[in-house]
Amino acid sequence: MAGTLDLCSYFAQGSFTPDGMRKLAVVRSRPDGVNKQVSYRPQELSKRLGAEKVAELVHRVETGESVRSLAEELGVASSALTRILRTQGASIAKRKVSDATARQMAKEYEAGATMREIEAKFGLSHGVVYRALHRVGIEARAQAPRTS
Repeated sequence: MAGTLDLCSYFAQGSFTPDGMRKLAVVRSRPDGVNKQVSYRPQELSKRLGAEKVAELVHRVETGESVRSLAEELGVASSALTRILRTQGASIAKRKVSDATARQMAKEYEAGATMREIEAKFGLSHGVVYRALHRVGIEARAQAPRTS
């Protein structure tokens, strides 16, 4: 137990760095005979994807595909993909909804549709729908109290 406390108190002073993780990876004697040292290596998304794939993604974003759809296709976080694409010089703009579409969403919202239903129908994020409704003068309904 003391070893665990010492370990926790040591790392409470600093953060987990790759060097710190390597120091934790101690060779132990295992019953199955496999005694190789455990290694830690950071997994950068750009390295996992490779230069060719990143270049392809930059091209796809520049031609109009959304970062969100590309991130879903790759199974990665859209924020990480956005960061990589911006470092490569890709121009990423927030998705804008036309006034006609915003008015259509407002009609559906006033008729009782939920934000989630509108998001799913139009294939938009919560923020885009919220900003579009706010732009045409719609106030968000109060949220129902959560039940346990």
